[in-house]
Amino acid sequence: MLVLVQDSTHWLQIEPLTSTVQGGTMFRHRTPKGSYECTVSGLRWLCERDVILKYHLRNWEPYSQLLKDMRYTQGGPLLDITMELGELEEVHLPHFVCLGTKPSLRNEMKILHVEEHGVSLEEVHEVTRFHAKILHPKSSSVSVVLNKIACWNVDVHCDVILYLAVKRSTVISRLYLLLRNSSQKEAVQDREKNQLSQGYSEFLLSSPNGSLKLNNWFALKNPLSTSINPEKIQLLPADTTPSCCKMIMGNTGVTLRWS
Repeated sequence: MLVLVQDSTHWLQIEPLTSTVQGGTMFRHRTPKGSYECTVSGLRWLCERDVILKYHLRNWEPYSQLLKDMRYTQGGPLLDITMELGELEEVHLPHFVCLGTKPSLRNEMKILHVEEHGVSLEEVHEVTRFHAKILHPKSSSVSVVLNKIACWNVDVHCDVILYLAVKRSTVISRLYLLLRNSSQKEAVQDREKNQLSQGYSEFLLSSPNGSLKLNNWFALKNPLSTSINPEKIQLLPADTTPSCCKMIMGNTGVTLRWS
């Protein structure tokens, strides 16, 4: 039976060692016995002895049609996890579904395994606010997926990425609304990487209004802005590039609210 439980507080947060592999970021951890959470990816794991694990984000695009045929959609990032030493007792995969308004959605969650010989679905053992637990995981690419019919217009946890630059007395910014724990953040960062060398700074913020409904439209309100274009943006599914708006304001601060 699938269980919905409160988030535990016993996870030791650690930073990963990172390297660049084929244009992407590889995360690597070496940990003794214990329970851990990566401060960058949000991945959690429990081990009974020393382990070395590495993982990276995989592109969902090659599997988008397969997911549609299976009538499932993304519920979190697709992580390619490899064990260099030891085995894990548990892995807790990050997801972006808000279960507070509809706890029954936990029954629509599955774990997708992508391996050389094909894909398979596994039942989720346990679900918390931001994670789905699987026991004794094997090395593979894994992710939380959701029944496509059940998740239309579902409440989801969101983040905001703000790219901001000061030009004399004016602040120019681009703001993206995206799903937390999804591949959208990497897509945005790849699109905006050239802007960081042109005086822009990147800020990752939690949604100022908490969870939002997927596929709905939202207007960004900032009383200090002189221009927001477009006035409304849509919270798009994880397999699409998130919506963006451009905001111009005086150099007096930023106050954000969705409506």
